[in-house]
Amino acid sequence: MSTASLDCLIAENLAHWPEQTVYASRDTQAVHSPLFPVEQAAIVGVSAQRQREFAAGRFAAHAVQAKLGFPPTAIPMGEDRSPIWPAGMVGSLSHTADACIAVGALSHRVQAIGVDVESLVPLEDTLHPDIASPAELACLDSPPGLAALRIFSMKEAAYKAQYPLSQAFCDFDALEVVPEGLRFRHSVAPFARGTILPIRQWTGFGLCLSLCLLKRPA
Repeated sequence: MSTASLDCLIAENLAHWPEQTVYASRDTQAVHSPLFPVEQAAIVGVSAQRQREFAAGRFAAHAVQAKLGFPPTAIPMGEDRSPIWPAGMVGSLSHTADACIAVGALSHRVQAIGVDVESLVPLEDTLHPDIASPAELACLDSPPGLAALRIFSMKEAAYKAQYPLSQAFCDFDALEVVPEGLRFRHSVAPFARGTILPIRQWTGFGLCLSLCLLKRPA
């Protein structure tokens, strides 16, 4: 789905978008200006599609930097393949085949962000057990295939949000869907067992968009 679809989905739900954050979208099929050298080096030898997706993500991230008042600087890729944001801000990236989104916030207000965007297409039945339990699927008012997709997106966003704090790789069963969001089934330092990661999710225009925002303690 295009960036127009993504922008329409956010615009339709702007009243529920967290005021601490800014976002930018970019078309993965568009031609962009050159990347910073360290960013370009990260995609040497990869497929043309991956190069386009990476470039779109970085240009969306640069736009987020500008919206937050930061000068344009490189956003390198870490050894774990996650983006390394400049001091003073946190952020997250996600993309479909056609559209990319970057979300960012000032780090003195927000600890971490996780965003995920997916095409709104039901997942095959054989994939459901790897993503969610029958009880989790029943928590959502959607047919099983779409419920599985929505939970996949929720867990992807939550994983991205928790990772900068825990540095832990979590399987899908590490988090379970509850009415308040996603709950850790067991402790993953610094998150205690039972910790809730809040999730906002919107669907429409052929897309599913999930956002996990971990605020600074008051």
